[in-house]
Amino acid sequence: MTATPVATVAMCGDDPAALHVVGELVRDVGGTPATLGALDRVRQLEEVAGFVIGLAFPGFDPNSAVPQLPSGGRRTTPQG
Repeated sequence: MTATPVATVAMCGDDPAALHVVGELVRDVGGTPATLGALDRVRQLEEVAGFVIGLAFPGFDPNSAVPQLPSGGRRTTPQG
């Protein structure tokens, strides 16, 4: 049986408790939360999403433009 790939859910926030709750919700549905910084980084996250959508819409695989790194197993959300 092949494992289903886990989606990484990028998120930003200023409230560690809220990030913890959202991270748990992401895990509950099978995703992997990735906290990328405070709310001042949201603009960068939106720009990356636009880049990925721009590749995917005409049929290009976004993974071909983003290097794949092995998971380091580090915690991606702050302790709450």
